[in-house]
Amino acid sequence: MDELRRKFPERRRLMTKEPAEADVVGPPIPGNAMCKMTDENWLQAMRKYAGIQFTAKPGPFSGGEWELALALQAQTRVDPGRFIALAGRMADSLPVSYFGGILRGIAESIPAHEAESLPVTAEQAVGLIRRVHSLPQRPCGRDITWLIGKWPGSPWPDDVVEAVSWYATEHPDPETEIWRQDAGNGTAHYSGDPYAAGLNSVRGSAALCLAALVFEEPARFELLRATVERLVCDPSIAVRSCVAELLVASLNVDVPVAIAWFKALIAIDDALLGTPHVERFIQYAGYRDYPAIAEIVQRMLKSANSSAVEAAARQVSLLALDVAEAEPDAVPVRTGDEVMRKAAANVYAVNVAHPTVGERCRTLLMPFFADPSKDVRDEAAEAFRHLAELSTDQQELLLSGFLESIPGPEAMETVVRVMEESPVQLPDLVCDLLERAVSLYREEGGDISKRGAAVAFELSKIVVRLYAQTEDPRIKTCCLGLIDDMEKYNFLGLADELVRLDR
Repeated sequence: MDELRRKFPERRRLMTKEPAEADVVGPPIPGNAMCKMTDENWLQAMRKYAGIQFTAKPGPFSGGEWELALALQAQTRVDPGRFIALAGRMADSLPVSYFGGILRGIAESIPAHEAESLPVTAEQAVGLIRRVHSLPQRPCGRDITWLIGKWPGSPWPDDVVEAVSWYATEHPDPETEIWRQDAGNGTAHYSGDPYAAGLNSVRGSAALCLAALVFEEPARFELLRATVERLVCDPSIAVRSCVAELLVASLNVDVPVAIAWFKALIAIDDALLGTPHVERFIQYAGYRDYPAIAEIVQRMLKSANSSAVEAAARQVSLLALDVAEAEPDAVPVRTGDEVMRKAAANVYAVNVAHPTVGERCRTLLMPFFADPSKDVRDEAAEAFRHLAELSTDQQELLLSGFLESIPGPEAMETVVRVMEESPVQLPDLVCDLLERAVSLYREEGGDISKRGAAVAFELSKIVVRLYAQTEDPRIKTCCLGLIDDMEKYNFLGLADELVRLDR
């Protein structure tokens, strides 16, 4: 290196490698000083750091406008009333980030539980919203709607509701379908999810806020009727995915109109069919007037969008349990493609212990235990998470059907975990299940690096517990045989359980 430096003195600086440094960019004002700042100090600091970016210099990094806004947000959480009053003194020319910081700070100060006292009055919150809504170009729409959404049940006056309507219909964001654009790493923004993009846009978040307002007070529907009609025709697919929730709220007021609007809403693109609030609308509208949405269900089932197919299959399977008109559409779902069958299995598995439809769900679930698809079989096995809620006879039927299907390792894992947590008084069936489980996990039960080792711990507990609890010689013999087999393959956890039994 010395020789190279002598030969190339002009390159010396480039050959010196500076160590990399990393630090947190804090606010431009120290925290201990910030606690002592007067309102005048805050206004002066806002003006001083407006438009300033953080600077890298020797010592701690020095923050600028954005870091001061974050500090303002934190201070607002501590003393919300003071900073609401300060917002009234702030000039319109100050950066939007400061107004947004106060709005977010107020939202974060609202307790999660209704029993706790609110940090500010509704009148103060309304005053803050009016102040910020009056800013030129109205730049704080998302922060305003977030504050309103965090304060459910507040008697918001009509002008606040109308302000949210303005953001939902007039604000330019979003201008493009960003969820369809490359993010620069080979994937689309928001992973190609229109709802995620809508949720993070001004018009989309405002539409969701309006939905919450209508859910809270259905009488607001008439005030918002014209707004909803406009939103149904919003040019953005991302925004429409959020408007679907507003139509769910509208079902509580005018079912035929809500369904008519919904048909117009989803007509623009099949990408909407797989979004979460579209599925919610199908569920609640289906209970009110299934024939009116049957054609939409069929469109979803035939869609190239797998999320739409899954949503429709799940909802029609659920609706058919109570709504007779949905049964003809549910029958082909149970024998449809893998996506449909898995969705149906999910519905029946979740509801096996339901007091009204549980018996039918258990009957419909049985064929899915032997489905050709492993994913469908695994989904059906989730029913055993509800085993403790069933009677002994019901448990026996479900376990028998499961064992007859010759389950694979993943499905068996679910059942073994449930059996360890919820003892079942069916020793013969439990012995049968344990024999199959031990056979399935022989190659993995003693290898800590394999998934089967975790199941081995559960199996060890079940086998030893069953041996200790039973007085039946046949069951004891079965358990001893299983223990011998598990010892032969070094099942993890078995030695510890046997030591515990000896004690």
